[in-house]
Amino acid sequence: MPSDLTLAIVAGEHSGDAHGGNLVKAFDKLQPAARWFGAGGATLASAGVELLVPMNKLAVVGIGEVISHLPDLWREMAKLKRALADRRPDAIVLVDFPDFNFRLARTAHGMGIPVVYYITPQVWAWRQKRTEFLKRYVDRALVIFPFEKTFLEERGVEARFVGHPLVDTARIDSTLAAFLERNGLSSRNRRLALLPGSRTSEVKRNLPPLMDAAGRLTAAHDDIDVLIPWADGLPEDMRRAFDAPRIHWIKGEYLDVLGHAHAAATASGTATLEAAIMGIPQIIVYRVKAVTYAIGRRLVKLPWVGLPNVVLGRMAIQEFIQGDFTGARVAAALDAMLTDSDGSRRRAQAIAGEIRNKLGEGNASARAAQELLIFLKERQTAF
Repeated sequence: MPSDLTLAIVAGEHSGDAHGGNLVKAFDKLQPAARWFGAGGATLASAGVELLVPMNKLAVVGIGEVISHLPDLWREMAKLKRALADRRPDAIVLVDFPDFNFRLARTAHGMGIPVVYYITPQVWAWRQKRTEFLKRYVDRALVIFPFEKTFLEERGVEARFVGHPLVDTARIDSTLAAFLERNGLSSRNRRLALLPGSRTSEVKRNLPPLMDAAGRLTAAHDDIDVLIPWADGLPEDMRRAFDAPRIHWIKGEYLDVLGHAHAAATASGTATLEAAIMGIPQIIVYRVKAVTYAIGRRLVKLPWVGLPNVVLGRMAIQEFIQGDFTGARVAAALDAMLTDSDGSRRRAQAIAGEIRNKLGEGNASARAAQELLIFLKERQTAF
């Protein structure tokens, strides 16, 4: 196959930019002369991708924001469509971000440009009719959960399991001593991590019961430090009402907070899987609007919310969702974990082993790059 490949890639969120950028860097080791263009952020740019659309022009959250930004979104979409028509890449790689990328998939397919989808939407959990779209417009899906391959292929979608990139990235960045010194923490105290989420809307709902639990635990024990990662962009006034002794708000290092914790309460999302991979004793919590929960119960096809439980197919990690998510219940569960610290750690390490066995041995980006190259060679042979 020609070495001077031209490829497009589109990522619209920070996680997609990171995973897409790592894929491009791995592919460059296989095909150094390939040229990339598309949409993304700093990681894709550092991998040498020509960014026609910066990611910050795509990453809007919430219905109100989407509506107000529609003219901008359509403008950037049109720019990418023109680039596809003008440059005719050998393939386009779409990374997650389905509401935007599905439209590009349809356009690329209509132009005869092969479509590879890396990190497909969670159609196995809800909106399963989207599999019909994937079957029609996506030539190859590179999936990160092992059960996704079977699910999609049973529905006519070409899929390859490449492993989950978090297996490589879910790790602490600094030693315990450095972490404690940097944040003014005592090595004598037990560390409790509370992760309310990263979006303002979810933090508003998750933070009050978590802080209720924190208050109960610090009142009952004088050797507990509560560590709360505070994501960039979250309003400072949301946390001021909860300031108290032994409550530590930590910016920019949530993996270290998790990795150095004796126990954690983690809002449902990627962080639950990261904590599980690192072997951290945790419970999973989440609360949404009542109407959202009612609709979600009808649409979601799984009995569990937390990703570790979904991956393992059982309730391996205790979940406190919606009405069950109260300060009293969370405090009792975390207190039990801290009291039986050794047993909790052993159970968490066993779960970590199971999770890693399910998600692959690492090097997901390299495997994704290899599968992309195999796909391109297959296409060349076919035509």
